[in-house]
Amino acid sequence: MNKRENGEFQICLPSQVLIEFVHAVTWQHLEAPLPLEVSLQLVNEYIETGVPIIGQKSTQLQTFLDLSKSITTRKKVFDVALAATLKDNGITGLYTVNVPDFKGFDFIKIVNPLVA
Repeated sequence: MNKRENGEFQICLPSQVLIEFVHAVTWQHLEAPLPLEVSLQLVNEYIETGVPIIGQKSTQLQTFLDLSKSITTRKKVFDVALAATLKDNGITGLYTVNVPDFKGFDFIKIVNPLVA
């Protein structure tokens, strides 16, 4: 989540989000899917911005299993995996338009950036 520190926003980007981006924009059922090469170049451009990229920690699987106790459908598996990455990295906020997908994770403040 963005946090002002010394007048500048502090953000990070989970690697899972970039991986899911590649999966989504190259999906063959889109009207105009991106070629894989183009989507990978876009991920490289994100990396080159210097925004910190966070990833899984060695505790990821156990945190995922602990958080999974609250779900009842496989549709939330990747949301839980993302929440586990955030929790293990000490991230306390998330910007997403999918606010309902992350309700119940009381360690994360969820904000829809498109709602004023």
